[in-house]
Amino acid sequence: MNSVQPWMVVAGALAGLAVGGVGASSWWWPRMKRARRLIDRLEAARQLLNEQTTQARRQIERMQLELGELRLIAERMRRKAAHTGSPAESLDGPDSILPAAPAAPIVRAKAAAPREDVDNEGGFARTQFQEPESGHNGFAPTQIDKPF
Repeated sequence: MNSVQPWMVVAGALAGLAVGGVGASSWWWPRMKRARRLIDRLEAARQLLNEQTTQARRQIERMQLELGELRLIAERMRRKAAHTGSPAESLDGPDSILPAAPAAPIVRAKAAAPREDVDNEGGFARTQFQEPESGHNGFAPTQIDKPF
């Protein structure tokens, strides 16, 4: 055996390991790159969500403060109305914080009257509803808007 032969085996093994490492890294490198980009995007999305959450919490805090102030104003108006004796004056007056509600028409439909019939086959009672005399079934007639 020659003294050069073991060195050639070691050099061949090292060259084989180097070629194997380059081949493995060329196969894994794109996958690792994609994974790193995905991790970076997820981290950016998490930071954005944290910022939005913080912003929403601040907005909720401001709204709660405003609501508390409005409740205090409403309570002062109620007390003022109690001292003056006219609740309509304080709630609907020029200093009103509540908008005046428009008067909505009250629509009352006739309820259908239940009628009991006996089924001849089984003898069980069954409920049937009759149509009211007005011709509609409790709903207002449909109105169709004309096109322009």
